[in-house]
Amino acid sequence: MSLTKTTVKAVLIDLTNEQKALLDHMMLVFCTAIRYSFKRQLEGQRIGDLEKVVAHKYHLNIRQAKDAVESARQTIASQHELVRLHHQNYSKKVEALVKKLKKPKLSERRVKALTAKLAKRQQKLDYWTTFLTSKTIPPVTFGTKKMFLRRCKGLISKQEWNDCRNNRFYSRGDKTKGGNPNLRVVFKDRVSFLEISTLEKTVKNRAIKVMMPIYLPQKLSKKTGKVNGVHYRKLFMESLEQGVAYQVELIKQDGKYYAHITFEEPEANVVDTGHLNMIGADTNPDGFVLTRIDNKGNYRGHTYLKQHELTFCRSNRRTNLCGELVKQAVEAAKTNHCGIAAEDLKFKDDRDVTGKMARVSSQFVYATLLQMLERSCLRNGVEFVKVRPQYTSKIGLYKYCHQYGLDVHNGAALVIARRSYGLKETVPKLLRDKLVPKKTLTIFNQRNEWGQWSEISKQVDRLFKKRKEVNTPGLWLVRRKELLRIA
Repeated sequence: MSLTKTTVKAVLIDLTNEQKALLDHMMLVFCTAIRYSFKRQLEGQRIGDLEKVVAHKYHLNIRQAKDAVESARQTIASQHELVRLHHQNYSKKVEALVKKLKKPKLSERRVKALTAKLAKRQQKLDYWTTFLTSKTIPPVTFGTKKMFLRRCKGLISKQEWNDCRNNRFYSRGDKTKGGNPNLRVVFKDRVSFLEISTLEKTVKNRAIKVMMPIYLPQKLSKKTGKVNGVHYRKLFMESLEQGVAYQVELIKQDGKYYAHITFEEPEANVVDTGHLNMIGADTNPDGFVLTRIDNKGNYRGHTYLKQHELTFCRSNRRTNLCGELVKQAVEAAKTNHCGIAAEDLKFKDDRDVTGKMARVSSQFVYATLLQMLERSCLRNGVEFVKVRPQYTSKIGLYKYCHQYGLDVHNGAALVIARRSYGLKETVPKLLRDKLVPKKTLTIFNQRNEWGQWSEISKQVDRLFKKRKEVNTPGLWLVRRKELLRIA
């Protein structure tokens, strides 16, 4: 049985002023140690030697010192990865703009606008190329750049700025040490406490431990008294009984002290599989499109789980709506006793689109829906299959939409479900005869599946271009017979 990581957001409650001062001091020392480790690693100091230096300099135990050094190392590694991603994305944007400028019959105003945009994109590309070639990272501001600028403008006090920089304490888990040696969750008389190893030492050089009450979340319904959604408290308590390692990160925010507890949650046994039926899920900016097929690849039904608010609501509301849609999708799979197949999408910010289009097609919705869907399937024992996304919409549009009376999204979902069974999508004889020129038929037959569908798509675009129209899914469904007649 494989494991997935789950994070519970708990909160420390009923803290005295002395306990708050203790936590603030620990966070100050630990965050200072992180910044020191960050600088030393950029200078090339070895991690093994640095851990001993940090432990001695800031009076941390060796495990706390290792956590501080590891946190700094992860910051540097993430910055190197961001440099690579930004360079790759801006390279794609510059390449696309250069290609647009080569198109004929562009108006002077359009050329001027594209040239100005190209200059901005090229400037950004040069900026990230500098770091990529020199294997360095851009400046990192601990406490966020936004708060740093506010401090420079005098909008926040020095104390507020220090609170932003020194607001966390982190401890990794260790199974051999009972879960977590420095920040341990314990229960006494059915009340939960966080046992903290402070920086103070006893005469025998042992860390002094203090107990602080902690609230583990469980959202009870006012009507039924039952837990709404996932019972995170119960999941975490079960992991404690099994002795699973868990990591704890203390964060101070708005005067409150939160504990983000991350532990490994075992997946449920898979009960609903695709041995008889499979649901294909196509993700859209406004919800899920579900199409069900049998194990032979035949269509058995479809639905559209639509929520138009996803395109304009605030982020918290959007996350909640995504969770509701995922719940409906998983319930549909459990009702039909089948698995769910979805596209294995890679999210990159390498497209140059207008602000309105960027908001509508925000990758946040796609990524959130797919991540939530995968986690919910694993948690509820539903088989989840990822398939490659190439040409799913095109194949569904040109091959299945007219046959089953589907729109383009349901057609794509049908192709996704078929692809999960490993079924091939051959080009129908009608499209082959009508759209592929006879002189290129031999070359067409030698191509792989995706190459053939790419050629079909190009030929359809050519037909629309002859009629001086833009190829859209809805227009193809209306003009299909007419276009194939004149082809």
